[in-house]
Amino acid sequence: MDNPIQNYAWGSRSVLATMQGRPVPSEQPEAELWMGAHPSAPSVIEVGGHSTSLVEVLPDLPFLLKILAIAAPLSIQVHPSTQQAKEGFARDNDQRVPLESPSRNYKDDRAKPETVVALTNMWLLAGQQTGAQLRELAQELRLNWLSWAAGEPSALRAALTLSEEHAADSVRACVSAAARLRRTRLAHLPEANDDVALGPTATQLERAVHVIELLDHHYPGDPGMLVALCMNLVHLHPGQAVHTPPQQLHAYISGTAVEIMGCSDNVLRAGLTQKHMDVPELLSVLAPQQAPIEILDPDSSPDGSVCYPLWDASLSMVAVQVHREHALRRRIPGTSVVLVAEGNVTARICEPGTSDHELRAGHSLLYSGAAGFVEFDGEGLVFVVSGGPNPKGGAPNSEDVVQ
Repeated sequence: MDNPIQNYAWGSRSVLATMQGRPVPSEQPEAELWMGAHPSAPSVIEVGGHSTSLVEVLPDLPFLLKILAIAAPLSIQVHPSTQQAKEGFARDNDQRVPLESPSRNYKDDRAKPETVVALTNMWLLAGQQTGAQLRELAQELRLNWLSWAAGEPSALRAALTLSEEHAADSVRACVSAAARLRRTRLAHLPEANDDVALGPTATQLERAVHVIELLDHHYPGDPGMLVALCMNLVHLHPGQAVHTPPQQLHAYISGTAVEIMGCSDNVLRAGLTQKHMDVPELLSVLAPQQAPIEILDPDSSPDGSVCYPLWDASLSMVAVQVHREHALRRRIPGTSVVLVAEGNVTARICEPGTSDHELRAGHSLLYSGAAGFVEFDGEGLVFVVSGGPNPKGGAPNSEDVVQ
């Protein structure tokens, strides 16, 4: 597969380039490597010397697989449920909002659930802290606005509905509070810059000060800082995962990860962005109670593989560690993307006459057709993501493999 890279401003100039063996630093920030049939940036597959867009072969592939290379915090956002997406998309159509308009809220009629698996230490914001946690934090930081928000039915909604003047004053109060605490109690805290080094055992207060300083560094004056301070700052060790359901507020802060998501463009933003924000619409989508954050840390199977639960039983994502000592044989249930996330791996179909496909990190194969077996050799971490229709044209063939 020939996979497009998205050059968003928050991306790294080294992670994907290093992974794929290209010169470092890259000319532009490289934020996301996409593997899928998303119409705005589909993968291209090479079959028998011919290149074809994956949209032409698998237009209904139900997932988009990514590698995220996060050098700066992403926008705080929420995705609608399927019903909310259908209603919002129809409403935008009825109002004749152009599909390409930056002020349009709904680009399609689908939900956008996400599961992210950390490849490195990763930090993200998700959901809301409890009222008790926020009251304690407000006392430590001496923030009147946070003390008030903690007493409201939803601190997130309170932070999002502050007047522009009150929000600006509150952001300045946060920055002053962080500076005071760094002088008096938290001089040991790592400086917030592009090389995030906050430890996983950091206290609630240390995490809050870190968030304030980090967001002030990247998004000075942005009222999204107030929303972020009400959220849970979550740490993932490599291999751990988090699922973001519809209607849950979230933002990725730092690290490198593999993400699988529903193939949708529906995003409502709550801060840390120059893009369109529609706070009333966001509040109509946001779940009144944000679900507790559950870190997924699945056990390994006897063969060393790890299966990550997804939102749809017809989809599966399995991570396998390949070692040079012996080849690893895996059953592929059908149409699948095989991604090498670390190392160098050779993949071969367990059928006579098939060739080997050598892959280094950051590259992938598309396996198409009926169930079969693939043998992996070399050294590295491989993700196998399965689910979706058979390719257009022709009957399924277990010998089909597309490079």
